[in-house]
Amino acid sequence: MKRYSTIALAVAVAATAACKDNAVVNPIDAPTVGALSGALTRVTLQQLATGALAQDRGSANAFAYAIETGILARDVYRIDASEPRFVQETLGGNPDPGSFSGSGAWQGYYTAMRAENNLILALANAPASQFTAAEVNATRGFIRTMKAIELWRVIEVHDTVGATIQTDDVDAVTPVRCKTAVLAYIAALLDSANTDLAAAGGTTVVPFKMPSGFTAFGRDYSKVSNLILFNRGWKGKVDYYRALDRTSPTPALFATAITELTTALGAGPGAVPSSQFNTGAYYVFVPGGSENTPNTISDSKIGLNPLVQDSVQAGDTRASKIVPRTALAGFGLSTTITYVFAVASTANQSHPLAILRDEELVLLRAQAEIEAGQFANAVLDVNSVRTSYGLTATAFATQAAGRNAVLYEKRYSLLFEGPQRFDDLREYKMLNATFHRPETSTDPFNAALPLPRAELNARALTTNPACTS
Repeated sequence: MKRYSTIALAVAVAATAACKDNAVVNPIDAPTVGALSGALTRVTLQQLATGALAQDRGSANAFAYAIETGILARDVYRIDASEPRFVQETLGGNPDPGSFSGSGAWQGYYTAMRAENNLILALANAPASQFTAAEVNATRGFIRTMKAIELWRVIEVHDTVGATIQTDDVDAVTPVRCKTAVLAYIAALLDSANTDLAAAGGTTVVPFKMPSGFTAFGRDYSKVSNLILFNRGWKGKVDYYRALDRTSPTPALFATAITELTTALGAGPGAVPSSQFNTGAYYVFVPGGSENTPNTISDSKIGLNPLVQDSVQAGDTRASKIVPRTALAGFGLSTTITYVFAVASTANQSHPLAILRDEELVLLRAQAEIEAGQFANAVLDVNSVRTSYGLTATAFATQAAGRNAVLYEKRYSLLFEGPQRFDDLREYKMLNATFHRPETSTDPFNAALPLPRAELNARALTTNPACTS
């Protein structure tokens, strides 16, 4: 069984993600083999962790995840006369597993998971002269949490197609596991990570420097006490979607998700102040600098579906996210509006991208409360968001009305922050012509990306295989 070493993997991951600002001196996220040789040290741990996080940032910022999921959710257009696949393989037909539109949201996450696996293995033999037991537990808990996020991103975009669960054997062609099994694995991994973090103790600080997006937005995630909140927020999100899963629902998990989300937020229904909504973890972009690559959303070919503007309610201050643009048309689509941070500019290339922030957690809790029949609590959470943007309070007492209410809030609060609306429409069984107009005459209402061509070739297949439970 062939295995990559931690050192080789770190170099591979960091090299793909790094940018070199100095022609002579290697930056911290582009380590050399020599710099990483030998036992794990505080310096090499910094390089390994930075490389893994840089890889995740690049994948979260890639077209398939950051933009394509918005197209599939009927919020976004990307119209480029020289590249028809932005329309023809999203709203006009099925994605080709060999093209950028069909093969995305896969390789980068598995590259990061491989690095994270090897970092976890290295921690098992971390010398006591370099790290305390608490620091080892803190690092392992954070890296396991990140590994769970990578796999969530894969299954989030591939849905019932399934995903593989990364092993240490890099030559193995692992089976494609079904969505339910992958979600259960992710949940277990988050719980294992939480056990590590609890063992580290809340006052412990991870023994490496976090990227600025993990420390500069209202909560310092270098502290274990805050990493526990981050972990429980993700666990609540995953458990909510496990409970709702349209193919294999587990309703008992709605209560679990509510508890976990409340732990992450530190306050009950309706009690999270709006000043806390933007608190969370982010990826920061400094084009040409240490936080390499621009935010991919800053793109002159991007526009918003006109229905985004048509649906906004009078007085909603989130309408400021929608701005005019020169007419963009092609392939049967047209728009004259765009997302304020999609306007191509140097400033927008540096706009931070939320990984998980408290406003999303409040709305996720409202969703779980709606499904659990806790309508009074759900109304409190929905209105805590709604009224903060200039709208009057709403009320609902049925699941259908509650879903519509929270879908509205999530659409405008989380616009262009990830696949959340794509996830919700799919799980609510609303990603179809009953609830949405076809965008083209051949609109297939795609609900997932296929396995990439390389994965099919490795299995001597031409179409997605049946997943295994």
